[in-house]
Amino acid sequence: MSPKLSDLGLTNERVGEPIDYNTIPDQMGSFPDPPQPGSFRFELPKDLSSIWEVFQYDTCKNPGKRLRAKFDDSFPLTIVQSPLKRYDGLPFTTGISNAERKRGKKDATDAPEVSDMDYILRDAFGLETKPITNVAYAQELQKHAGAQFGADLELSWKCNENRNIRVDNGAGATTEVPNQKGCNTAYYQKDVPKVLSNPEDPASEQIFPIRITCQCGAQLRAFANLTRYRR
Repeated sequence: MSPKLSDLGLTNERVGEPIDYNTIPDQMGSFPDPPQPGSFRFELPKDLSSIWEVFQYDTCKNPGKRLRAKFDDSFPLTIVQSPLKRYDGLPFTTGISNAERKRGKKDATDAPEVSDMDYILRDAFGLETKPITNVAYAQELQKHAGAQFGADLELSWKCNENRNIRVDNGAGATTEVPNQKGCNTAYYQKDVPKVLSNPEDPASEQIFPIRITCQCGAQLRAFANLTRYRR
């Protein structure tokens, strides 16, 4: 079980730069196989006291400690509404952090740095002012324990440059290739064509594949991302 917020040793260290939530740009675009993409509605756990993880984050204007809400097997989100009601009632594991990154136009030098936690607090729960400390972020989210919110689920695939690749061994499984790291290529949902859910039935449903082959030969598994949070 994760430690409680009060046990993390957090101080009043400022998190990122002051931002008016009214000025930030709109969002752009271990679990079994992730759900197929679509519009979902989720419910937060009723207890958010022990979901927190602190980590060091340096790829931003103001490096320092950041906070991640870990919705793991012990405290998952619950899917309350899904396309065709296919996943209704199932748990969904993910993480939402206050680690900020540039948003808006891709090459804009003045693009603000905004986190996923900023978006869920603003767009799903109506917060108007950005929290300035990690503790404040956690306290704001904890106010909404048991609440529901909407979000779109999208898939992505990433070839990990820090791990040896795994390739198809021809027997329905994968085999690790010694001393061959991943190539760091990322694939997004828009880049990956759908496939038949049953390759032997031409009339079967078209779905996004959970596993794809990278340009370097590695077998990649889809990761589910939440975006476009809303009430």
